Amino acid sequence: MAKSYGTDVKPLFRPKDINCMAGQGVSLDDPGYMCDPNGDTTFADHANARLVYSRLTGTKHPMPPDGPWTQAQLDIYSAWMTDGFQP
Repeated sequence: MAKSYGTDVKPLFRPKDINCMAGQGVSLDDPGYMCDPNGDTTFADHANARLVYSRLTGTKHPMPPDGPWTQAQLDIYSAWMTDGFQP
């Protein structure tokens, strides 16, 4: 079954993650924002979701700041992207 943002990914974000990122203009609690297909100068499509993934897996401005996600959590996020960024 395809992963969806509301069912599979959004619950992975804690309230403090949502609040922290909201202060940076990232709306983790908004499926419309996270599933937006538009790109930007960094990502050709789904820029919002891809930016968050790059922060989850990267070392520059890592998120969450208090420790990395588990591989299982990253796999869920990655599967959601592969499944077409379903709301």
